[in-house]
Amino acid sequence: MLISTYNIQWGKGRDDLVDLARIARTVAEADVIGLQEVERNWREMDYADQVNRLAELFPDRHVYFAPSVDIDCSSLDQSGHVMGGRRQYGLLVISRWPVLTARTYPLPSYPIQGYLNDSSVLLETVIGHPAGPFRFYVTHLNYISERQRLLQSRLILDIVADAPSQGGPITGPGVPASEYGVDWIAIQKEDAPSMPRPAIVLGDFNMTPSSPEYALLTGPVGPDYGRLAIGNRRGLQQADRLFSKPLTEFCADLEERRQVVFKAAREWVPENRRGRNAGHRRAGRAKGIRFNDFAQENRFPNLYHP
Repeated sequence: MLISTYNIQWGKGRDDLVDLARIARTVAEADVIGLQEVERNWREMDYADQVNRLAELFPDRHVYFAPSVDIDCSSLDQSGHVMGGRRQYGLLVISRWPVLTARTYPLPSYPIQGYLNDSSVLLETVIGHPAGPFRFYVTHLNYISERQRLLQSRLILDIVADAPSQGGPITGPGVPASEYGVDWIAIQKEDAPSMPRPAIVLGDFNMTPSSPEYALLTGPVGPDYGRLAIGNRRGLQQADRLFSKPLTEFCADLEERRQVVFKAAREWVPENRRGRNAGHRRAGRAKGIRFNDFAQENRFPNLYHP
């Protein structure tokens, strides 16, 4: 199973062309993909609804979008009817298997004097893999403030750790089957979604291995739990990360018996030094690791030990 995360920066490449088809080709091999900075009617351009366009480019995949920023762009026509809808950008999950459930958590975000700042969210999905469901989280943390990234990281830890205890969007322990499928809860008991323990958390964290928020997520270096910088050995300019709760047993049961791989794909360079992607001054090629080794040798205790 191939897992990919990619901040597409609304599809703009190093040649200044916005080409979503090129983005799709970059991650086409992946089984489950987490994208950041996907736009929907944010600016006037071809394929302004990038969610719809990416769904067209992946016709055999399941797509789910969660806006990080969502503002009105409606207007009234001459007859007084409302035209238009929302301007949005945010996170997109593209999966080879069904997205069983999804919910979005707002993360702390505060104004910063002298900077344009936007809100961040954590998207939680449950992927219905044939060997068993797993949670798949995507996020994009604040690009300016280390303090805000620390607040956001702490909340992510709490959400990921507590989700199995909270259960899925519909819960009913001890409720007799006769009460399902009637009145407002028009769902059968066997169809009530679960909240599995295995989890993957990935996205653009805007941090380096030396950042305190990285240490918060990974825990201390030790013989049992270690830190890992994805990418080249220097790794200090890389903000794309993947963390996991233990998936070793899950990986061993995968029907296709393929290794799970993380891929951080980037084709773009930032527009300016103070821009929100200033940490990505050098565009990089796709990087990968074997997820089996990652899960066994570089476990992240703070993701599942409160």
